[in-house]
Amino acid sequence: MRKDLCSLSLQNLTYLCSFVEILKGLEKLVSDVDIVKSFVWGKDTESEEMLRQGFTHAFLMTFSSKDDFNCFLRHPNHVEFSATFSAAIDKIVLLDFPAVLVKPA
Repeated sequence: MRKDLCSLSLQNLTYLCSFVEILKGLEKLVSDVDIVKSFVWGKDTESEEMLRQGFTHAFLMTFSSKDDFNCFLRHPNHVEFSATFSAAIDKIVLLDFPAVLVKPA
């Protein structure tokens, strides 16, 4: 059975960037690159600072396979956006993992 591959990014963005511009860029990227199966994001509003450890935003992309994920990493749109986006990141943790569905939506 083939599992989706998820790419989770926890970030603290610098105040030097425009979050609206970053989000527009991410939304355009995932809309233009059709191998991205889904994309969700959010800003932490519930955790205590001690638990958050400075991370403020989470971004989750889902791909149908590891091959699709690897193609995405090499895609020219992703490479170009990453160069811009990396300047806005103060702190980051990346986790890429096969999805294990426990309870469907």
